[in-house]
Amino acid sequence: MVVSVKSGPDSESESSLLLAGSSQKTPEDVFHLAYIIYFTLGLGFLLPWNAFITAVDYFTYVYPDTSVDRVFAVAYMVVGLFCLLIIVFYAHKSDAYFRINVGLGLFVVSLLVVPVMDAVYIKGRVGLYDGFYVTVGAVALSGIADALVQGGLIGAAGELPDRYMQAIVAGTGFSGSL
Repeated sequence: MVVSVKSGPDSESESSLLLAGSSQKTPEDVFHLAYIIYFTLGLGFLLPWNAFITAVDYFTYVYPDTSVDRVFAVAYMVVGLFCLLIIVFYAHKSDAYFRINVGLGLFVVSLLVVPVMDAVYIKGRVGLYDGFYVTVGAVALSGIADALVQGGLIGAAGELPDRYMQAIVAGTGFSGSL
């Protein structure tokens, strides 16, 4: 199908041409389950960062000679931004659900590393900086997971009605206040 676009006062707008091809009606979200799912996913992709940054007092106690909050922020944001840029350029080569599920799996791994390491290696001792490097690696892994989940989730919600993008943003905001 070839669509010709005329210029002038009687031409159809570009958005009406795009919408003319989609005659499907959006299914109704009767019990708001899709909204709740997108809200929960929005909550979930910021919650691991909040867990790491909220425990900064513990990490400052265990690693007293480092500025933990600054190192965590740089590791998380730089790695997350770099991975998000890669995802933007290569998003067409993978499915959003695959990126979201892999990212959620990496979140679980990154959140389990610190308590397991504390129980097995640190054991409450102060100044074991090998543990700090592993913790920074877990924070960076969490940044990678955030980029995967955020890139897939924002892209998937962008194809849906506006309320689902609002659900993601509301879930993210709720995660910060949680």
